[in-house]
Amino acid sequence: KHIICYDMSTYNLRGEVTRMLGELNPNMIGTFRQQNDTAALENFVVPINSLVPVRKTRCKTGEGEKAQRILTDFVASDTKFLQFFDRFVCDFVIPLLKERLVDCGAIHADGKAVTFYYQRPPTLRIQPGPSIKQVTAHSDATYGHQDGELNFWMPLSDPKLTKTDLWSESIPGKEDYEPLGAKLGEVVAFHGSSCKHFVPRNETKFTRVSLDFRIGCEPFFDPKWQMPGTVADHTRRKFVL
Repeated sequence: KHIICYDMSTYNLRGEVTRMLGELNPNMIGTFRQQNDTAALENFVVPINSLVPVRKTRCKTGEGEKAQRILTDFVASDTKFLQFFDRFVCDFVIPLLKERLVDCGAIHADGKAVTFYYQRPPTLRIQPGPSIKQVTAHSDATYGHQDGELNFWMPLSDPKLTKTDLWSESIPGKEDYEPLGAKLGEVVAFHGSSCKHFVPRNETKFTRVSLDFRIGCEPFFDPKWQMPGTVADHTRRKFVL
């Protein structure tokens, strides 16, 4: 894993997500418990009927699934949020990633342009508490993701309050799970395609909110490849640096 610190005032993705949630239908997506007239992501409350069931069923038309689609579509169409996200990835994350690839010898330090593909929009995840729901351990290769892409996970709510983190094994198959430890103002990169990872249940009264996305790099990532039997669930944008 690699933890990257960023300036939250320059890349205020927490503020943008707070704004978006405040613009959505409170009866379907949720609302904020107000404290000192300030909307905080940790105090976002999701209606019970809009929660996705703990045990998934074949039914895709429930209120939980409907709320999930509304939220996903809203994130994908919010121009202001996507502009913040593009700047964060293209001006900040990818240049750092390129430096690390050069340092480890994965790409040549000859000044030639390198092509990256980043997931856009990112995935917004909301995990209310207290709850028994959790994400079980998995590697993203199971769902058709390639080894030539890195996962990036960014907590937008304060882990000190939610006490909920993303856990990952250090190398594939070792199962030595440890929390990745990213704080507010940090994003952590890890190899989620091959390393199993999971999010435990949120046992607090606060809501965990996070963003995650992936970045692939040629020649290690093939944008045209797709695992047989899978459906592409993420769109990607090309960026050359």
